Amino acid sequence: MFDRNRLTIKKLEERKSKTPYYPMRKVPPIHRGDQNEFINKLAVDIINKEKVIIGFGAHFIKNKCHPYLIDLMKYDYITHVVTNGASTIHDFEFGYHGKTEEDVKENLANGTFGLWETGEHINKALNLYGYLGYGNAIGKYIDIERDKSSVWAGGCISLAWHCWERKIPLSVCTSIGHDIIYEHPDCDGARIGQASYIDFLNLAETLEGIQDAVFICVGSAITFPMVMEKAFAMAKNVDPTTGTNCSCYIVDLFDVSSEWKDGEPDKSNAAYYNRPMKTFSRMVNDCHYMQLDNRQLMYNLRERLELLNE
Repeated sequence: MFDRNRLTIKKLEERKSKTPYYPMRKVPPIHRGDQNEFINKLAVDIINKEKVIIGFGAHFIKNKCHPYLIDLMKYDYITHVVTNGASTIHDFEFGYHGKTEEDVKENLANGTFGLWETGEHINKALNLYGYLGYGNAIGKYIDIERDKSSVWAGGCISLAWHCWERKIPLSVCTSIGHDIIYEHPDCDGARIGQASYIDFLNLAETLEGIQDAVFICVGSAITFPMVMEKAFAMAKNVDPTTGTNCSCYIVDLFDVSSEWKDGEPDKSNAAYYNRPMKTFSRMVNDCHYMQLDNRQLMYNLRERLELLNE
């Protein structure tokens, strides 16, 4: 096997990071009436049901949407958060380093891609606290380490830390080899697998018997739909009431809504292979899709909910 001890790991301060953290200064305006209607409907549904399971991909964090999700936590609507391993990398780097996103093309060419101290920290968190689950391990690690050094000045904007502080389950459903943490000498695949599987089982526990809830899928083409499908099946198996009066709202940049207006398309239609629509429309009867930027969604959803809560 490849000997990882031969690798050179560098400090983040040596890396050119493309995305500094600062609150969203400019959100693309919404001009379409159906997009505004979609966000309004989602906000009202959240108010009425008061339970939200939200899942997203890494661009959600990289686009700095998570502070708006943190804002929603103060209303106690967020029941469970589901994401992939890449999200936690951006989340950690914003908190620890104040910026994220390396130049993948350049660093693949020079042999440094992913070989930064981020992997050392996240693997250390999982090796120490993985028995708590992947999400909790990172949240606890940040909670302990951020008080030791001024380096962690941005720790307060870490979603993992906020979930840990508020005891909101954060399920990180990772895939072996997908993330830069797997390149590092301290990476223990067995510990990561155990931690991520704990998170998956925690999600199934949340779903068991869930009723009157809102599922939100933001820019997650594979992970969130696939993980929800299996956890939902387990929950439904032991409690047939699972999913009663639940709704789902899917946001992505693909334009597929018209193809699904009359139900699931035929296999000969390319829209049939849109995984989020196929999965969630089979899970719940009330499923909605909108072509929308994740920044537009979170900024405007936060605004609508604040107005409705006044």
